Amino acid sequence: MKWLSLILLTLLAACSGTRALQASKNVPYATLEQTVQVGSSTREQVRAALGDSTSIRFESGKEVWMYTYPAASGAQGEYVILFGGDGVVKQVRGGEVYQVRK
Repeated sequence: MKWLSLILLTLLAACSGTRALQASKNVPYATLEQTVQVGSSTREQVRAALGDSTSIRFESGKEVWMYTYPAASGAQGEYVILFGGDGVVKQVRGGEVYQVRK
């Protein structure tokens, strides 16, 4: 089950594309790291700290939220959060997605 969640999170992040990123809320990476704690942060806590963003909800009750952050290299970063059916963060993934043209 853990592998299935990881695969799902990876596929969703890979398929999110530029349109989803543009719709996501831009938050500093340090704020994301401080706010989102795997195994303890809840949807309500994350929403209160970071605000609403792009999300995908599944019939199973799991939900994926996507935020963006400005990376030091000038690229745009993507931070993906997987919530379990219980509303608690199960996994996160972050990384640079595309270069911002100046």
